[in-house]
Amino acid sequence: MLISAHAGYPRWLGSGADFIEVDVRRDRDGVIVDSHDEPKAGETHATMDEILAAAAGRVGLHLDLKESGFEVELVGRTLERFAADKVVVTPDFESSSRIIKQRFPEVRVSPIDFVTLDQQNPIDDYDGKPIWIWTVDDKRRIEQLLADPRIECIVTNRPDLALKLRKARA
Repeated sequence: MLISAHAGYPRWLGSGADFIEVDVRRDRDGVIVDSHDEPKAGETHATMDEILAAAAGRVGLHLDLKESGFEVELVGRTLERFAADKVVVTPDFESSSRIIKQRFPEVRVSPIDFVTLDQQNPIDDYDGKPIWIWTVDDKRRIEQLLADPRIECIVTNRPDLALKLRKARA
């Protein structure tokens, strides 16, 4: 079972989580940054270059792509510092998923290789694809999901708790 720290950079960089989630957009100057919402003038965001430098060799990257048009640049730059098994991409656009998978077949991409679900959605079979479920912070719910073989990864704001519960199950 994998643990991905939601809004992971820089807060959860050294947490022991398997992945940290990074929300990816371009700012007004075209720089790739960590930002869940559209960057506004005057705001400061960590750049992808800063994240790549800080995270390489320490943790996997869960790239939550919020915009399209720079998928190849983003994944290509990431793979310069990370092994493919340490990179997953969850684009908001089906076209982005196809582009990434065609150009970088070794990178795992949702919904082609796995499915991402909000924890409030029912967990179905999804043709046997592994499930990454977000954002789970409740102890009982984390325990339930750790026991469910369909769940490959729990995305959480509480990686410390999830890691403790995972270790207790081992």
